[in-house]
Amino acid sequence: MPVYHFTLHAYRSWSADNPRGYVRRRTGILRPDPQKAAQYDSQAKWPPVRFTTQMQQILVLGSYDVCQTRGWRLHMAAAEPSHLHLIVSWRQYLPWQKVRQRIKNVLSLSLGRAASQAGRQWFVREASRKRVTDREHLDHLTNSYLPKHRGLLWREGQPLPEDRWGILGGRRAAPAARGLPSAATKSKKT
Repeated sequence: MPVYHFTLHAYRSWSADNPRGYVRRRTGILRPDPQKAAQYDSQAKWPPVRFTTQMQQILVLGSYDVCQTRGWRLHMAAAEPSHLHLIVSWRQYLPWQKVRQRIKNVLSLSLGRAASQAGRQWFVREASRKRVTDREHLDHLTNSYLPKHRGLLWREGQPLPEDRWGILGGRRAAPAARGLPSAATKSKKT
C-alpha cells in the first residue's frame, strides 16, 4: 500500500525575491532575484493566495472528502497560510501523480465554489511529494514534523472542522454564507 506525503503550495506564496531564495522547476534552488520577482508579478493572472483559517478548513474538508469518495485514507492534514501537507495512502494500483492531481483538482473546485470564483488558480503548478518509506517515517511525520506547523492540524480519529460550505454533503452554500475574505478572491485587475 503506497503512502505519500504531499505538499501543495499556495499560488504565488513564495516570491523570487524571498531572502531564502526560490525554486525554479527543473533547475532547483536559486538565489533571491528581485528582477525575476518583478517579472513574475507582471505576468501573474491572479494575486498571491494566503490560506485563511476558513480556507484551511475547506482544504481539510475537501481532502477528507476526496479520499473518502475514492476509498483512499487521509492519515493527516496540516494547513498553513502558504501550503498544505497531506499524508495519504491507497490500496489499488494508482500512480501517485493521479492521486495528487485529483486532490488538487477537488481542492481547487472547493475553494473556487466557496469564493464564488471558478477557474482561479489556488496552487502552484507542481507539488512536492515524498514516499513514506516505513512506519518510523510515518510516525515522524505524524508525531513530530506536521504537529509543529502553526495552522489547522487534523488527524484520523479527530472531529473534522465544521462544514459550513456543504463540501461533505455535496451541497453548495449560498455566497453570503461562505465567509471567505474578499482579499482572497479579488482578481489582479481590480
